[in-house]
Amino acid sequence: MTKYFVKAATVVVLTLACSSGGGSGPGEDPIWRPTHSPTARDIHALWAVGEDDVWACGEGGNILHYDGAEWRLDITELAPTFFDIQFVSATAGWVCGKDGWVARLENGEWNRVAGVPRTEALYAMYARNPDGVWFCGAHGTVIHYQDGVWTDESPGISEDLYGIRVFSLDKGWLVGDNGRIMKRSNGTWVRVTSPVQADYRCAFFVSEDEGWFGASDGYAVHLKSGGFSKTRLPGAETITALYFKQDGRGYAVTKAGNIYAYSPDTGGWRLWDGYNRQLYDITFSAGEHGWAVGAGGTILRH
Repeated sequence: MTKYFVKAATVVVLTLACSSGGGSGPGEDPIWRPTHSPTARDIHALWAVGEDDVWACGEGGNILHYDGAEWRLDITELAPTFFDIQFVSATAGWVCGKDGWVARLENGEWNRVAGVPRTEALYAMYARNPDGVWFCGAHGTVIHYQDGVWTDESPGISEDLYGIRVFSLDKGWLVGDNGRIMKRSNGTWVRVTSPVQADYRCAFFVSEDEGWFGASDGYAVHLKSGGFSKTRLPGAETITALYFKQDGRGYAVTKAGNIYAYSPDTGGWRLWDGYNRQLYDITFSAGEHGWAVGAGGTILRH
């Protein structure tokens, strides 16, 4: 296998303006500010291991790392595009992407994982432990890696899938295009009636019994104790990523480049801030310190 870490590229500064959108709540800075980005390619996903340890991935097989001082770029020869990244510890991480590419970080090196049973694009993953990971993607692809063995768990559907969370072999959720929601039950995937007719683009779980699904037309569907309720952004924009804190506050980024905040007190969303490029993911590393990434190498910090 090839070793993929290379010397970090020269850091450049994003100069596009970030404008305040809809005010701020208590303790919230109203502005998300552009920060130094080492790439001009799209950044699709984020994962915060800690305040000074944040990872991202995107176009060109790029993997980025923030070490508390700056973002550095590791140009890899892996997938042409990575769509998701996740860590299960500070030293064990996974990425997935186009053409069924999967890679993992071991001993400080990103290496491709062999034997992936499907070649469709993999849009999302959920790592239960360093050697147990679920992936979903194009054309209803669902695959499972456990202790070096791959299993094709695809449910026989045609819709692209963009969100997955599996808590056990008999408990999990999938979401995707055309209002597709599927529940894991007795080792199989079973369709669940969606409360909205929209294309789901992401999923975020607060616990095994509570999660959120982001969709087109501004819909954010809340799953709690087996039941669904729907909320909607003030703008009918496609939600590309969600993040919720334990106190119930939530955040959404959209293809229109906006950041929205959810209040559990009002049960509604408000525009928090706006940017002039598509945003693809959002995370918080500690307290009120957040990151968002998007098109053209966009990295925003709060």
